[in-house]
Amino acid sequence: MHLSYMDVPEYLAPATLADALLLKKERGDGARVIAGGTDLILKMRDKVFSPAVLIDLRSMSMDTISVTTSEVSFGAAVSLSQLLASDDITRMYPALCTACREFAGPPIRNRGTLGGNIVNASPAADLIPPLLAYDAAVVLATSAGDRQVQLAEFFTGPGQTVMQADEILTEIKLPVMPSATAATFIKLGQRRSMAISLFSVATRLTLDANGTVNDARIVLGAVAPTPIRIHAAEGLLAGKPLSDELLAMAADEAKKTATPISDVRASASYRKNMTGVLVHRALHTTRDELRKSTPND
Repeated sequence: MHLSYMDVPEYLAPATLADALLLKKERGDGARVIAGGTDLILKMRDKVFSPAVLIDLRSMSMDTISVTTSEVSFGAAVSLSQLLASDDITRMYPALCTACREFAGPPIRNRGTLGGNIVNASPAADLIPPLLAYDAAVVLATSAGDRQVQLAEFFTGPGQTVMQADEILTEIKLPVMPSATAATFIKLGQRRSMAISLFSVATRLTLDANGTVNDARIVLGAVAPTPIRIHAAEGLLAGKPLSDELLAMAADEAKKTATPISDVRASASYRKNMTGVLVHRALHTTRDELRKSTPND
């Protein structure tokens, strides 16, 4: 990155979250929080952001994972490599770990953070669809207190969120999934990794004791201004057994809902067509995983 002397922001590394929150309150929109920096540094290079000050969170203990019987809490600075190294997380949230494995290469996964991928708010962010499929929430802290926001309500547009100037994302929470649950993540790119998604989908299905759908999530990335849940398609699945015809109907509904754009990586029509294809594939894969876990069903 080539910056002139006048472009170099002030760098601060507070020792505690309280100090970081005070700095964020004082500096407001002129301050940017940095942890891994894999997205922020590129945006600074491209003049998308020109912060007056960088507040580094790496001196704090924000890279921990806590597992309880009801939820899992991730510090915002947990790296993608940490997620993949955790046996609990790979077992409990396989779709999220699939997204992590297909995210860039090892050096970026070592530095890139879960919180950073969320705050970056890219419509094509790899980790957002599985996080939405698992009903994630985020904790936004200020010096006056915290608030919890469902991730589904966090994004307002490309690069835009509900975060206020004095807030720092400190924690991501995922509920523990019921036992009869399976989830799938599929990413379409120009190559398997080290590429921005042309399209991504995460599906999650939870069955009740009768083998019918108790809960469904279908989440798309890179086909709208923000990652989106396809509520109409989810509603088609609810309360029904997972027949081939039903999965095809849900995939068609997802295709109708997608509103992609054309860019240098793919046309809108290609993305829209692939929405139906890959949602169908993801739902079938998720159903297959459920059948493996309940072989007598």
